[in-house]
This record gives sequence, structure tokens and C-alpha cells, in this order.
Amino acid sequence: MLEYECLTVDNKLNCFTAVISAHTGILGQRDSGKEEIFKATFRVVKAKGKISLDGVNILKLGEEDLRKILWTRISWMPYDVSQLFNPVYDVASHFVEIVVSHNLGCSEYALDLAKEKLKILGLNPEEILKSYVFQLSPLKLKKTAIALATFIEPDYVFIDDIEYGISEVDQIQIVNSLIDLMSVTSSKFLISDDDPAVLSHLTDEVIVIYKGEVVEEGYNVLSDPLHPYTIDVLRGYVPPDGKTSSGCVYSNSCLYSSLKCQTKKPELIRVGKRVVRCHLYPNI
Repeated sequence: MLEYECLTVDNKLNCFTAVISAHTGILGQRDSGKEEIFKATFRVVKAKGKISLDGVNILKLGEEDLRKILWTRISWMPYDVSQLFNPVYDVASHFVEIVVSHNLGCSEYALDLAKEKLKILGLNPEEILKSYVFQLSPLKLKKTAIALATFIEPDYVFIDDIEYGISEVDQIQIVNSLIDLMSVTSSKFLISDDDPAVLSHLTDEVIVIYKGEVVEEGYNVLSDPLHPYTIDVLRGYVPPDGKTSSGCVYSNSCLYSSLKCQTKKPELIRVGKRVVRCHLYPNI
């Protein structure tokens, strides 16, 4: 079980709390704070709070213990997937390194496993494994990165901004490839994106973040949104960002904003099978 307890990154993420038990989407615009969840999990940024993986706090692990769970328990495909690869080594070397460094088998085993994963993603294994990063098209590189991140079926796979660096047509291929992959792997996926359509195809539960705060969370969020920010994202227009008030973080852009919204910060409240941070709902 992966749990976040009041994860906080100064000025970017405020007390993020969640239990990840299904394929989960994190929806928010750029600089909403959603990026900090991934960065904190992989210790790229300093964070406060707690990230528990089966009761073990990732934030407190030593470097050696952290390396042991990377790729085997948690893995990350950043928005710029070239960060996963060393340009002086061919693709095959990256798969072999993961298996050998974690004492999971020999190079032959690693390559056989890599070929199966690449086939599922619709790639030619022989072509991909002998290639270097600079020889792959953006689509093939992104699919190869997905294969690497899901290579030995870690418990949780983090995927950041699917559409970055590829065309809309290629994005559809990536989404379809992930759907195929999810049907044959036991890994849980956490997908961070600003496109609701992507998350609606790939995730069961959605967490919506704005200015570092969770404003809505649960199932059916994208088909039946409650928070005004979620509604605006889905209709394709978020009003210009106003100065943050002492109350709700969205109060200066919200069509339903009142004096209460401007001055009193709302708590997360349960509405049906989800939670929402909005003053509207206790009165409905």
C-alpha cells in the first residue's frame, strides 16, 4: 500500500494526503503542485510529511535502501523520457542494468523479458534494443521508456505528462498501448496530466490539484465534477489566475465565489463517494 500523509513541498504543495489503491490520475495545470508529488516520491525535491510504502517511510530511507526499491517497487517515467537513458549506451544495456543491479538474473534473462515487454507495446524488439536514444523517434522513445518503467512490474508506476514531446496522433497510440499494458500487468499506475481525456481512459480514481491543494478526489470525478475548478478544466477554460486570497485558493477565479470563499479556507468534505474542498456543498 502506498500512502501520502500531509506531504508538503514549500510554496508548491500543501499537505497532500492520499491512499493509492487503484490506477490513479492527478489532474492539474502546470505548476499546480502535481509535479511535486512525483519529485518528492523519488527524492528529487525536499519534502515534509510522510510517504509510506507498506509502512516504510520513503522519505527516511538511506540511499542504498532507496536504490533497492527503485524499479522493483516504484518507477517513474518523467515527462522528458530522455532522462531515463544514458545516450552513450544502447537501449539493451538499460534493461540489463536493472536486472543485474537488483540481482534478479543474468543479461540473457533481462533481454528476453525486455523483448516481451516491447512486443506488448507494439515495438520491434530487435530494432529497439540495439538502438541508441538519439536514433529513436519521439513515439518509439516514449514507448521504450514505458517498457523500461514497467519492466519488472514494480508495484507502482508513475507517469508524468504523456503528451509531452509527441503529436496528438502519437498520444492516442501511447494511451492505447498503456491500456493494453495495464491488462497484463499487476502494477498500479499514477498518471499526472493536464488533459482530462487522457486520465478518463487510463485511471479509475482522480485527484484534482490547484495551487498545491487537493480540491476534489474520488471516482466519477471527470464524468460528474463537483468543484468549480474541475468543471472549468473540463469545459476547457480556466479563468485568469487572480491573487490568492486567504480563503479558497480558487476564489478569485471562481464564478460562484462569495465573501465566505474569499476569507475562509474550506475543508475537504465528503459528498457521496468522493471528497471536495468547496463551501457550496454543505448548503446543497
